Amino acid sequence: MTMGQLPVETLSFRPEDETLRAEIRAWMAANDPGAPPEDFEQRLAALLAWQQKLHGAGYIGLSWPERYGGSGLDLRAEAVFSEELATTGMPELINRIGVYMCGPTIMDFGDEGQAERYLRPMLDATESWCQGFSEPEAGSDLAAIRSRGRVDGDRIIINGQKVWTSRAHIARRCACLVRTEPGSERHHGLSLVIVDMEDPGVNVVALPQMLGERHFNEVFLDDVEARVEDVIGGLGNGWAAAMRMLSYERGLFVLERQIRLRRALDELADRMLESGRASERGVRERLGRIHTGLELLKAQGYRTLAGQAADDLPAGSTSIDKLHLSRVEQDLFATAVDLLGPEVALTYNQWTHDLLEGRSVSIYGGSTEIQLNIISKQLLGLGASR
Repeated sequence: MTMGQLPVETLSFRPEDETLRAEIRAWMAANDPGAPPEDFEQRLAALLAWQQKLHGAGYIGLSWPERYGGSGLDLRAEAVFSEELATTGMPELINRIGVYMCGPTIMDFGDEGQAERYLRPMLDATESWCQGFSEPEAGSDLAAIRSRGRVDGDRIIINGQKVWTSRAHIARRCACLVRTEPGSERHHGLSLVIVDMEDPGVNVVALPQMLGERHFNEVFLDDVEARVEDVIGGLGNGWAAAMRMLSYERGLFVLERQIRLRRALDELADRMLESGRASERGVRERLGRIHTGLELLKAQGYRTLAGQAADDLPAGSTSIDKLHLSRVEQDLFATAVDLLGPEVALTYNQWTHDLLEGRSVSIYGGSTEIQLNIISKQLLGLGASR
């Protein structure tokens, strides 16, 4: 694969998509949940209620088949919903890992039994999901994982540890990548197993964060029992299933995230206008650079979604999305805190919160260094890919 082979098609919207957009916009205007609670746990509860309300209105799983609780539309409808959710400033989906990533992966790689058991409860967040990928000695180098899954008849006995597991403390299910073939190395012998987080062998421990918000967790797996029938894509096919799941992380999520970043940039520009600093050349250049970055991120996101819709997404191409998102987000909030001055930089507020939280974006989902390696190997053809 070379850069010349990347897809040039982009997502475009039809009249019926714009009709759906107007409907969603009107519904959200009439159902604004208001400002989220300041307490983090209360905020999670409010997010759960919000997703259940959205599901009741028929807006979750718009592209999912009707037999799984969806609306049978296509990815354009999902993009419209994600754009409106972000443009109106409404809260994100608490179970977006399930809806955006795990669900589509089960539909692609799983069987009908798995789809029947697990898809519907994702939509209303009755069962939230997390993904058990990274490990203490295998973070961005996902192929180096050590967690073991010993196949015993129709069961898999799992032992190991996962780390940086987002929202594991509220998840009922985990898509857990484990090594099920003894003696296997790297990408071979892996399986993506659905784990019940209520199994007595699962122990979730919070990872302290400077913001005081519980997001990341360690997950200890001690003789956890899973079923062979709950392996997504079958035994030994875990690497392909995991890569597909990660590709979904960079579609709708990036589209929605860049809009939320655009709202923050607009607010920063307004603050500069109010302070009389908008005419300063340095300020214009810095804001213009961020605006340009967001425009590029939107264009790349549309191309990624078009590739997903056509099931023709080149391996490694979504690393461009992840890399660019990291750079633009960190640049935005570092610039904001710098321009807004000491009265903002030296206090706790939304700007400093987002500045600190944004440091993780270049680590989670694959570090910046890993994304550069993927782009160089898989897209530019530099070096050998193992």
